[in-house]
Amino acid sequence: MHRLSTVLPVAFSGAPGAYSEEAALRHFGPGAPTLTCPTAADAILAVDDGRAGHAVVAVENSITGPFAGVAEALMDCKVFAVGEVMLPIRHCLLGAPGARLDEIAVVTSHQIALSQCRDFLARWGVATRTSPDTADAARELERTSDAALAVIGSRALADLYGLQVLAEGVADHADNTNRFMVIAAKPTSPDGARRTAALIGPGVAPRSLKTLRIQLEAHGASRVRAPFLGSSDGSRYLVEFDHRAGYGPELVERACARLPHRYLGSWDPES
Repeated sequence: MHRLSTVLPVAFSGAPGAYSEEAALRHFGPGAPTLTCPTAADAILAVDDGRAGHAVVAVENSITGPFAGVAEALMDCKVFAVGEVMLPIRHCLLGAPGARLDEIAVVTSHQIALSQCRDFLARWGVATRTSPDTADAARELERTSDAALAVIGSRALADLYGLQVLAEGVADHADNTNRFMVIAAKPTSPDGARRTAALIGPGVAPRSLKTLRIQLEAHGASRVRAPFLGSSDGSRYLVEFDHRAGYGPELVERACARLPHRYLGSWDPES
Protein backbone atom coordinates (compact mmCIF):
# COMPACT_ATOMS: atom_id res chain seq x y z
CA MET A 1 0.00 0.00 0.00
CA HIS A 2 1.30 3.46 -0.91
CA ARG A 3 0.48 6.71 0.83
CA LEU A 4 -0.57 9.70 -1.24
CA SER A 5 1.98 12.50 -1.34
CA THR A 6 -0.69 15.03 -2.31
CA VAL A 7 -4.26 15.87 -1.38
CA LEU A 8 -5.30 15.54 -5.02
CA PRO A 9 -7.62 12.58 -5.67
CA VAL A 10 -6.87 9.33 -7.46
CA ALA A 11 -8.73 9.11 -10.78
CA PHE A 12 -10.31 5.88 -12.01
CA SER A 13 -12.75 4.93 -14.75
CA GLY A 14 -16.33 3.94 -14.03
CA ALA A 15 -18.83 4.51 -11.26
CA PRO A 16 -18.14 3.91 -7.56
CA GLY A 17 -17.66 0.20 -6.97
CA ALA A 18 -15.88 -0.43 -10.28
CA TYR A 19 -12.93 -2.82 -10.33
CA SER A 20 -10.69 0.16 -11.12
CA GLU A 21 -11.77 1.86 -7.88
CA GLU A 22 -11.02 -1.34 -5.99
CA ALA A 23 -7.53 -1.36 -7.52
CA ALA A 24 -6.99 2.31 -6.63
CA LEU A 25 -7.99 1.79 -3.00
CA ARG A 26 -5.90 -1.36 -2.76
CA HIS A 27 -2.84 0.62 -3.85
CA PHE A 28 -3.41 3.89 -1.97
CA GLY A 29 -5.51 2.73 0.98
CA PRO A 30 -9.25 2.74 1.74
CA GLY A 31 -9.26 6.38 2.83
CA ALA A 32 -7.76 7.79 -0.37
CA PRO A 33 -9.85 10.49 -2.10
CA THR A 34 -11.01 9.43 -5.56
CA LEU A 35 -12.27 11.01 -8.77
CA THR A 36 -14.65 9.07 -11.04
CA CYS A 37 -14.08 9.42 -14.79
CA PRO A 38 -16.07 8.07 -17.76
CA THR A 39 -13.11 6.24 -19.33
CA ALA A 40 -9.50 5.29 -18.63
CA ALA A 41 -8.39 7.97 -21.09
CA ASP A 42 -10.33 10.58 -19.08
CA ALA A 43 -8.64 9.36 -15.89
CA ILE A 44 -5.22 9.82 -17.51
CA LEU A 45 -6.22 13.27 -18.75
CA ALA A 46 -7.26 14.22 -15.20
CA VAL A 47 -3.66 13.66 -14.10
CA ASP A 48 -2.30 15.56 -17.09
CA ASP A 49 -4.44 18.64 -16.44
CA GLY A 50 -3.92 18.63 -12.68
CA ARG A 51 -7.37 17.54 -11.46
CA ALA A 52 -5.94 14.30 -10.04
CA GLY A 53 -2.61 13.42 -8.49
CA HIS A 54 -2.68 9.84 -9.78
CA ALA A 55 -4.77 7.59 -11.99
CA VAL A 56 -5.19 3.83 -11.80
CA VAL A 57 -6.08 2.40 -15.22
CA ALA A 58 -6.51 -1.17 -16.44
CA VAL A 59 -4.00 -2.10 -19.13
CA GLU A 60 -4.58 -5.82 -19.57
CA ASN A 61 -6.53 -8.86 -18.45
CA SER A 62 -4.98 -12.30 -18.05
CA ILE A 63 -7.71 -13.87 -20.22
CA THR A 64 -8.73 -11.28 -22.81
CA GLY A 65 -5.45 -9.38 -23.19
CA PRO A 66 -4.80 -5.61 -23.45
CA PHE A 67 -7.55 -3.09 -22.79
CA ALA A 68 -8.33 -0.64 -25.57
CA GLY A 69 -8.46 3.11 -25.07
CA VAL A 70 -5.26 3.83 -23.16
CA ALA A 71 -2.58 3.98 -25.89
CA GLU A 72 -3.32 7.41 -27.32
CA ALA A 73 -3.90 9.00 -23.92
CA LEU A 74 -0.60 7.68 -22.59
CA MET A 75 1.26 8.82 -25.71
CA ASP A 76 -0.38 12.25 -25.96
CA CYS A 77 -0.39 13.21 -22.27
CA LYS A 78 2.78 14.00 -20.38
CA VAL A 79 2.26 11.40 -17.67
CA PHE A 80 4.30 8.50 -16.33
CA ALA A 81 3.81 4.99 -14.97
CA VAL A 82 4.94 4.77 -11.34
CA GLY A 83 3.48 1.44 -10.18
CA GLU A 84 1.12 -1.42 -10.89
CA VAL A 85 -1.70 -3.30 -9.20
CA MET A 86 -2.67 -6.93 -9.83
CA LEU A 87 -6.35 -7.43 -9.01
CA PRO A 88 -8.00 -10.87 -9.07
CA ILE A 89 -11.41 -10.64 -10.75
CA ARG A 90 -14.21 -12.80 -9.39
CA HIS A 91 -17.39 -12.14 -11.34
CA CYS A 92 -20.78 -12.68 -9.72
CA LEU A 93 -24.27 -12.57 -11.16
CA LEU A 94 -26.22 -9.87 -9.34
CA GLY A 95 -29.96 -9.34 -9.28
CA ALA A 96 -32.48 -6.93 -7.78
CA PRO A 97 -33.77 -7.76 -4.28
CA GLY A 98 -36.20 -10.65 -4.57
CA ALA A 99 -35.18 -11.59 -8.12
CA ARG A 100 -35.00 -15.26 -9.06
CA LEU A 101 -32.41 -16.85 -11.29
CA ASP A 102 -35.03 -18.54 -13.49
CA GLU A 103 -36.70 -15.17 -14.18
CA ILE A 104 -33.62 -13.39 -15.54
CA ALA A 105 -34.01 -12.53 -19.23
CA VAL A 106 -31.18 -10.02 -19.83
CA VAL A 107 -27.65 -9.75 -18.39
CA THR A 108 -25.79 -6.46 -18.64
CA SER A 109 -22.20 -5.47 -17.86
CA HIS A 110 -19.03 -4.07 -19.42
CA GLN A 111 -18.32 -5.80 -22.73
CA ILE A 112 -15.10 -7.36 -21.40
CA ALA A 113 -16.86 -8.76 -18.33
CA LEU A 114 -19.51 -10.27 -20.62
CA SER A 115 -16.81 -11.80 -22.83
CA GLN A 116 -15.13 -13.35 -19.79
CA CYS A 117 -18.42 -15.11 -18.95
CA ARG A 118 -19.30 -16.10 -22.53
CA ASP A 119 -19.60 -19.84 -21.92
CA PHE A 120 -21.71 -19.36 -18.79
CA LEU A 121 -24.08 -17.02 -20.63
CA ALA A 122 -24.28 -19.25 -23.71
CA ARG A 123 -25.24 -22.27 -21.64
CA TRP A 124 -27.88 -20.22 -19.90
CA GLY A 125 -29.23 -18.76 -23.14
CA VAL A 126 -30.08 -15.24 -21.95
CA ALA A 127 -29.76 -12.01 -23.90
CA THR A 128 -26.88 -9.63 -23.11
CA ARG A 129 -26.50 -5.87 -23.14
CA THR A 130 -23.31 -3.84 -22.77
CA SER A 131 -22.79 -1.08 -20.23
CA PRO A 132 -19.96 1.45 -19.88
CA ASP A 133 -18.79 -0.30 -16.72
CA THR A 134 -19.78 -3.04 -14.30
CA ALA A 135 -20.60 -0.41 -11.68
CA ASP A 136 -22.74 1.59 -14.12
CA ALA A 137 -24.73 -1.57 -14.81
CA ALA A 138 -25.22 -2.16 -11.07
CA ARG A 139 -26.30 1.44 -10.54
CA GLU A 140 -28.89 1.09 -13.32
CA LEU A 141 -30.28 -2.07 -11.72
CA GLU A 142 -30.50 -0.32 -8.35
CA ARG A 143 -32.51 2.44 -10.01
CA THR A 144 -34.92 0.19 -11.93
CA SER A 145 -35.19 -2.85 -9.60
CA ASP A 146 -35.97 -4.86 -12.75
CA ALA A 147 -36.46 -8.49 -11.67
CA ALA A 148 -35.73 -9.71 -15.22
CA LEU A 149 -32.36 -7.92 -15.38
CA ALA A 150 -29.06 -9.17 -13.93
CA VAL A 151 -25.58 -7.69 -13.77
CA ILE A 152 -22.14 -9.28 -13.94
CA GLY A 153 -19.83 -7.65 -11.42
CA SER A 154 -18.15 -8.02 -8.05
CA ARG A 155 -19.69 -8.96 -4.72
CA ALA A 156 -18.73 -5.47 -3.53
CA LEU A 157 -21.20 -4.03 -6.05
CA ALA A 158 -24.00 -6.03 -4.45
CA ASP A 159 -23.18 -4.50 -1.06
CA LEU A 160 -22.81 -0.98 -2.47
CA TYR A 161 -25.99 -0.92 -4.57
CA GLY A 162 -28.25 -3.13 -2.47
CA LEU A 163 -28.33 -6.05 -4.91
CA GLN A 164 -28.37 -9.77 -4.22
CA VAL A 165 -25.84 -12.33 -5.40
CA LEU A 166 -27.60 -14.89 -7.61
CA ALA A 167 -24.47 -16.85 -8.53
CA GLU A 168 -20.74 -16.61 -7.79
CA GLY A 169 -17.71 -17.45 -9.89
CA VAL A 170 -19.49 -17.14 -13.25
CA ALA A 171 -16.35 -16.36 -15.29
CA ASP A 172 -15.21 -19.05 -17.70
CA HIS A 173 -11.70 -19.10 -16.20
CA ALA A 174 -10.88 -19.05 -12.49
CA ASP A 175 -7.45 -17.39 -12.95
CA ASN A 176 -8.90 -14.05 -14.07
CA THR A 177 -6.73 -11.05 -13.18
CA ASN A 178 -6.65 -7.41 -14.25
CA ARG A 179 -3.36 -5.54 -14.26
CA PHE A 180 -3.57 -1.83 -13.60
CA MET A 181 -0.96 0.87 -14.09
CA VAL A 182 -0.56 3.66 -11.57
CA ILE A 183 -0.11 6.94 -13.46
CA ALA A 184 1.39 10.19 -12.15
CA ALA A 185 2.39 13.57 -13.57
CA LYS A 186 6.05 13.02 -12.69
CA PRO A 187 8.19 9.89 -12.92
CA THR A 188 9.58 8.24 -9.83
CA SER A 189 13.32 7.85 -9.45
CA PRO A 190 14.53 4.83 -11.44
CA ASP A 191 17.00 4.00 -8.68
CA GLY A 192 16.03 0.62 -7.30
CA ALA A 193 13.22 0.11 -9.84
CA ARG A 194 13.22 -3.24 -11.60
CA ARG A 195 10.49 -2.88 -14.24
CA THR A 196 10.27 -0.30 -17.02
CA ALA A 197 7.74 0.60 -19.70
CA ALA A 198 7.97 2.55 -22.93
CA LEU A 199 5.40 3.38 -25.58
CA ILE A 200 6.50 2.50 -29.10
CA GLY A 201 4.82 3.95 -32.18
CA PRO A 202 2.82 4.89 -34.05
CA GLY A 203 3.40 3.00 -37.27
CA VAL A 204 5.81 0.37 -35.95
CA ALA A 205 5.95 -2.90 -37.89
CA PRO A 206 5.88 -6.22 -36.00
CA ARG A 207 9.35 -7.09 -37.31
CA SER A 208 10.72 -3.98 -35.58
CA LEU A 209 9.29 -5.27 -32.31
CA LYS A 210 11.14 -8.54 -32.79
CA THR A 211 14.41 -6.66 -33.29
CA LEU A 212 13.68 -4.50 -30.25
CA ARG A 213 13.09 -7.57 -28.10
CA ILE A 214 16.44 -9.03 -29.21
CA GLN A 215 18.24 -5.76 -28.43
CA LEU A 216 16.68 -5.44 -24.98
CA GLU A 217 17.57 -9.01 -24.06
CA ALA A 218 21.10 -8.50 -25.35
CA HIS A 219 21.45 -5.59 -22.90
CA GLY A 220 20.24 -7.69 -19.97
CA ALA A 221 16.48 -7.19 -19.99
CA SER A 222 14.18 -10.10 -19.15
CA ARG A 223 10.46 -10.84 -19.37
CA VAL A 224 10.17 -8.53 -22.38
CA ARG A 225 6.54 -8.04 -23.40
CA ALA A 226 5.05 -5.86 -26.12
CA PRO A 227 1.24 -6.13 -26.27
CA PHE A 228 -0.37 -4.38 -29.24
CA LEU A 229 -2.43 -1.40 -28.10
CA GLY A 230 -3.65 -0.07 -31.43
CA SER A 231 -4.63 3.52 -32.14
CA SER A 232 -6.39 5.64 -34.72
CA ASP A 233 -3.10 6.71 -36.35
CA GLY A 234 -1.23 3.43 -36.52
CA SER A 235 0.24 0.62 -34.47
CA ARG A 236 1.33 1.37 -30.93
CA TYR A 237 2.88 -1.05 -28.46
CA LEU A 238 3.42 -0.92 -24.73
CA VAL A 239 6.86 -2.45 -24.21
CA GLU A 240 7.62 -3.63 -20.69
CA PHE A 241 10.64 -5.46 -19.35
CA ASP A 242 12.39 -6.36 -16.12
CA HIS A 243 16.01 -5.47 -15.49
CA ARG A 244 18.61 -4.93 -12.82
CA ALA A 245 17.82 -2.08 -10.44
CA GLY A 246 18.09 1.44 -11.82
CA TYR A 247 18.94 0.46 -15.39
CA GLY A 248 15.55 1.02 -17.11
CA PRO A 249 15.84 4.47 -18.76
CA GLU A 250 19.27 3.65 -20.17
CA LEU A 251 17.96 0.43 -21.69
CA VAL A 252 15.07 2.27 -23.35
CA GLU A 253 17.36 4.83 -24.96
CA ARG A 254 19.80 2.18 -26.18
CA ALA A 255 17.25 -0.21 -27.64
CA CYS A 256 14.59 2.24 -28.89
CA ALA A 257 16.79 4.94 -30.38
CA ARG A 258 15.66 4.23 -33.97
CA LEU A 259 11.95 3.88 -33.18
CA PRO A 260 9.35 6.50 -32.26
CA HIS A 261 9.03 6.05 -28.53
CA ARG A 262 8.40 7.64 -25.18
CA TYR A 263 9.84 6.50 -21.87
CA LEU A 264 6.82 5.81 -19.66
CA GLY A 265 8.44 5.09 -16.32
CA SER A 266 10.10 2.62 -13.98
CA TRP A 267 8.79 0.98 -10.81
CA ASP A 268 9.02 -2.09 -8.65
CA PRO A 269 6.61 -4.81 -9.83
CA GLU A 270 3.91 -5.87 -7.41
CA SER A 271 4.95 -9.06 -5.67
